[in-house]
Amino acid sequence: MAGSAPPNRALRFGSFELNVTTGELCKCGITLKLRPQAAKVLVLLATRPGDMVTREQLKEQIWGSGFFVDFEHGLNLCIQQIRAALDDDPGKPRYIETLPRHGYRFIARVEELVQDSGALPQTAAPSSVSVPDLHTTDEHQVRGPQGIARWRSQPWAVSGVALAALVVAVALFGLGGLRERLAGRAQHLRIESLAVLPLENLSHDPDQEYFSDGITDALITDLAQIGSLKVISRTSSMQYKRTKKSLPEVAHDLNVDGVVEGTVQRSGDRVRITAQLLFGPSDKHLWAESYDRELRNALQLEGEVAHDIAGAISASLARGPGPRSAALHSLNVEAYDDYLKGRNCARRLMRDEVLKGLGFLERSLQRDPNYAPAYAELSFAYQMLAAFHDSPPPEVLSKGKAAALKALALDENLAEAHTVLGLVYGEYEWDWAAEERELKRAVQLDPNSSFAHSMYALHLVTVGREKDSIQEINTALELDPFSPFQHGAASYVFLCARDYASALREGRRSVEIDPTFADGHLMLGSALGVKGIFAEGFQEWLRYLSLSGDAELAQELEDAAKKVSRLGDPGHKLAHIALSYYQRKAKTKYVAALTFAVAYLDLGDEDRTLEWLGKAFQERSVGLYAVAIHPSFDSLRSDPRFQDLLRRMNLPVDSASQH
Repeated sequence: MAGSAPPNRALRFGSFELNVTTGELCKCGITLKLRPQAAKVLVLLATRPGDMVTREQLKEQIWGSGFFVDFEHGLNLCIQQIRAALDDDPGKPRYIETLPRHGYRFIARVEELVQDSGALPQTAAPSSVSVPDLHTTDEHQVRGPQGIARWRSQPWAVSGVALAALVVAVALFGLGGLRERLAGRAQHLRIESLAVLPLENLSHDPDQEYFSDGITDALITDLAQIGSLKVISRTSSMQYKRTKKSLPEVAHDLNVDGVVEGTVQRSGDRVRITAQLLFGPSDKHLWAESYDRELRNALQLEGEVAHDIAGAISASLARGPGPRSAALHSLNVEAYDDYLKGRNCARRLMRDEVLKGLGFLERSLQRDPNYAPAYAELSFAYQMLAAFHDSPPPEVLSKGKAAALKALALDENLAEAHTVLGLVYGEYEWDWAAEERELKRAVQLDPNSSFAHSMYALHLVTVGREKDSIQEINTALELDPFSPFQHGAASYVFLCARDYASALREGRRSVEIDPTFADGHLMLGSALGVKGIFAEGFQEWLRYLSLSGDAELAQELEDAAKKVSRLGDPGHKLAHIALSYYQRKAKTKYVAALTFAVAYLDLGDEDRTLEWLGKAFQERSVGLYAVAIHPSFDSLRSDPRFQDLLRRMNLPVDSASQH
């Protein structure tokens, strides 16, 4: 066969050397990463310089005549990767010329080298690649990446020369197997934890930021399916958007071995993703690739990226994460856009943004009523509205439950859908066994979901399993160390477990990360209150009110506080102002019965507190379950009426009465 080669044969073209036996491509002593199939294609072309090699010949000699899977796509991908490694422009080729509808020709001058086995320089360092512009829709005419864009400069020119010099020294002097030890060490870098940094938006359109963030989310979700791998959650990874920190600093902050970074470029109906995997502590490149598809195949493309990263993380993996069920659904492009915009708004956890997100999600499902993640996100948005106490819970939580059930009908393995359905069972129906079943299933399906772990922690502390709850919330914090939501949830768990020092620590951390996170101020204020630090706790309560839509009440309380003694808890002294405000507000808007119960509790009126707790039970106020464990209600625990309320909510009375 024309393309066959004797052992130990190598070719040189330009600044490249190609080992025909192993398929290894080197430049200046640095091994350039090629997939096995791409290496075979390059060897076949380079051993026949000047000759046209047809696509049919490539198929027969490399894939085999019995190969019936998507050969065209596989060959296009190989050519694209070869061009990326050679920095070859298909419009002005120096190495590989495309002969449209026929095949390819290797046009560079080739010099044959005969060497001893293993004489080619070897190193585990892959090539660095960057992102070209999108200009063409012909897969095999699309220019490959010339290097993945790094937004932190690195002295690769100097380090590349130094590494090449080291390799030459090893080859000349032997140095007791140093080369083998170095190569072995690189090959055995273990990645047991991973962070996916926000993919950079190269579309030069700030309005497309939601799209690159959405692809980042999907990539995190897919990689989280690798059971043996710890994957940092989205909220913490997003803290490093456009970061100036070095990669080792980021890896240290997040306590991870591996870091994925890359870019997303959307142009017309095309999307290109580039990604690279690096060993965080040393900033060492382990893998890099570029992908180009039609926009309607964006989810399938993201799944392919995740699969390839999984393979690069560990050769011992039998396979990477399977394709997400969502990727199997041929998604309407406009529907996917609306889904990403809706998710982006809903996850900001602010009333106006959640309402905006609901609009996007509902429009997404009108355009494509069979996309399960959109239903799961819709359920979450409805539950957030209920938590804001803007509408009677039955009006929104029944919709939240229906959306979660629809999501699971479309995809029973969608972890997010199990999580939001579990929350409905607990928040609205007080069916704690059903909530636990759904949350445990969510954790099983996605062990890297910090949201599922923290929600399970809240369930466990509610039913009196404090030690288990603390273990779960610590797992959530490990997966999402820079999330104000997770630290706020941790503050609540520790508060209910009567570990007030830890509750105070986590509350402070929550507002330190995000001073605009309202619930963080509420948790911190509660922790300060139970510690007797009333003045500071009162200020945190005022910040919570201002951020959660009750700035008018916050101003009234602040003005009144200037006229009262600083001794004691200002919140209790001024509770009559809060009660009056809510009574006025209730004439035009919905105010939860639980809100009135808390106001009467602050006034010290236990009978009216219990009366309004009964009304809260009737309307199923969101958060009513918290009375079973929150320290604020300790004064009521011995009252038979309070214990009866807990029984009607299917909550343990004995454990609650022990606080």
